[in-house]
Amino acid sequence: MSDGRVVLITGGTYGIGRAATLGFAAQGDRVYTFGVDPKATEGVSALAAAADTPVDATTLDITDGDGVRALVERILKKEGRIDVLVNNAAARPTGTMETATEEDWDLAFNVNIRGMFVTTKAVLPQMLERRQGVIVNVASGSGYGRGGLVAYGASKGAVFAFTKCLAIDHAGQGIRANTVVPGFTESGMTEDFPREVMAMGAGMSVAGRVNKPAEVAEAILWLASDKAAIVSGTTIEAGTLPR
Repeated sequence: MSDGRVVLITGGTYGIGRAATLGFAAQGDRVYTFGVDPKATEGVSALAAAADTPVDATTLDITDGDGVRALVERILKKEGRIDVLVNNAAARPTGTMETATEEDWDLAFNVNIRGMFVTTKAVLPQMLERRQGVIVNVASGSGYGRGGLVAYGASKGAVFAFTKCLAIDHAGQGIRANTVVPGFTESGMTEDFPREVMAMGAGMSVAGRVNKPAEVAEAILWLASDKAAIVSGTTIEAGTLPR
């Protein structure tokens, strides 16, 4: 069981983020989350309430920096601290260098890396003051390079460097930062994928099938736990084939 930590999860209303939200809540943590889709926000709230593990879910776009900072301030005013930050919010524009637009590039970087920077910058000071905090950033296998995803892949590649910089800069200050790379996983992003794409994704998984969000969430939960107290600056591949 958890000791009742305070957890903030971005993009925690669907897919892997939702599974992490429900997982932290189930172990007794006080969970705050937000997402851009009002229906998804209502959905995760209903699931958590049905399990008698309520969460505080808000509809908010991570590109709204003022809104993100206001939410962090509200949590700190109520709880006095944020122990765990999970940066999971993501956008996945497709396209090669020939077909991707500047709007695709801006969307990928504003959501996937700038939003991560803004949220972390708002949360980190009180972690440093207490010399205690855990940050888990969710990347993607596309961050290693993948065809047809030039903007998304580049933004997710930046997540690896961002996490390493956090871990190096704040080593010895009570802060741990790690990355999770989900394998091909069921999510809102995959709902409209054709059958052949899903079959290809299953072939990319160590389990020989498409991963379930709760399985990836287990990696996030472990990195946030005391069992990973000496783990920082590393990357966990959750369901991907060995590289």
